[in-house]
Amino acid sequence: MVNTLLMTDGKNAASSTAGSSTGSYLIPHVLYNQLVMAVRRDLVLSGLAAMRFGPSSIPGSAITIPRQTASTLNINRVAEGAEFPKDAEEYSSLTLTPVKYGVNIGVSDEMEEDSLFDVLRMNIDKAGYEMAVNEESLIITALDAASTAASQNVANSNATLPVTDITQAIQYLRTNNYNPTDFIIGAELENDIYNIDTFTEADKSGMNNPSNRLIGRIAGMNVIVSNAVSAKLGYVIDRRHAFVIAEKRPLTIRTYDDVGRDMRHAVVSQRVSVSALRNEAVSEITTT
Repeated sequence: MVNTLLMTDGKNAASSTAGSSTGSYLIPHVLYNQLVMAVRRDLVLSGLAAMRFGPSSIPGSAITIPRQTASTLNINRVAEGAEFPKDAEEYSSLTLTPVKYGVNIGVSDEMEEDSLFDVLRMNIDKAGYEMAVNEESLIITALDAASTAASQNVANSNATLPVTDITQAIQYLRTNNYNPTDFIIGAELENDIYNIDTFTEADKSGMNNPSNRLIGRIAGMNVIVSNAVSAKLGYVIDRRHAFVIAEKRPLTIRTYDDVGRDMRHAVVSQRVSVSALRNEAVSEITTT
């Protein structure tokens, strides 16, 4: 049985365990000829990846990335006639195995014939959006795991975001030789930042570039508001090292006809994996 079947009314839908009666809203009685689209959030995190590996870079089912570690190669003073001390760099690796995600959308021929809109196309468009939402969720999961593994979580039980939390998160990265490039925040932290005197007074005095919003940059970091992030969370990252994406199968759409049921189907799928590249390139801020 397919995941979703769109039919014209509840009676037909009742005959199928996977039916939906919502399609009846698209059948014209007296119906406005423009469909009012659902609200969609901005999708902004994928572009922050340090690297994105496509199918041509993944000949098998996984990709292994060799990494130079931060170990020190010691330079020593050598006495006359003495042997040079032996030392060398150290290396590690990171393996990403893309996972398959997808959905099968089914639309009855009656639904297609009677509707004012291209129902299958609209559902394919929504599936593509939801795939991108899923990818952002994978990114946040990777950032959360990275900051925890590096013990770089800032949580002071503050009801609002203090400047000291931001500077502490920045310090974590600086201490490990990373350069904080982006500050990814949820909606509640955005509200807190607008109300921090340090930033509002600087904005009023013209210290910020007037072409940028108050929240545009803080301490040299791009401030990015994303609803993929929990409202009370924020992440300070170095985008050159924070996370990577491996995509064995890009967003793919396959259509077919189910003649026996008088249905048209679209299978939307993707094989993708997201992982932190270097844990110390991520700090997490949590407020209450």
